[in-house]
Amino acid sequence: MRLFVAFEIGPPLRDAMAALRGSLGGVRWTEPETYHLTLRFIGEVRERARQEEIHHALAAIRAPSCLLVPEGPGLFAHGEGRDTLWIGIARTDALMHLQRKIDTALTRAGIAIADRRKFIPHVTIGTLPRQFPETTPPAAQSTTHSTALSAWMARWGATPLPPLEAAQFTLYRSVRGAGQPVYVPLADYDFGQ
Repeated sequence: MRLFVAFEIGPPLRDAMAALRGSLGGVRWTEPETYHLTLRFIGEVRERARQEEIHHALAAIRAPSCLLVPEGPGLFAHGEGRDTLWIGIARTDALMHLQRKIDTALTRAGIAIADRRKFIPHVTIGTLPRQFPETTPPAAQSTTHSTALSAWMARWGATPLPPLEAAQFTLYRSVRGAGQPVYVPLADYDFGQ
């Protein structure tokens, strides 16, 4: 099973993010039902005993609840293929504390962390081709995206989105198939003090 730990993004923030769909051409928009903020990607875990260890490690975490505060759009440029369009979430003390606690709990349980990149809190809202369709003519294209994308990011960066009080985090299984992945919740963990 391909596992990760995340916050589900519910209303009203999910609805506000979903309102961005279709506001920029050429984007493959993420389905709002799958919006989430990944706290830790774990990776492939086949053994049932390891899955149980992950569950017990996460269940033991005690942390204050987190207010998820949107900060505006951003873009992860992946070089080849498609780039990731996202809404950033503020790196509040509570969010960063919880993310570190998750990493510590998993490490103490002997779970190897597959992805050690710096934690950048964000919610993926879509992907777009590296050579965005509304760019300048092919002879003048560069590695940057179009002025339409820049204008879109400036517009939505100046538009406030509602915060979301996160009362629990979830262990998910990611199932890949044709089209977008399906995220199956396996267990929810309430914040304990």
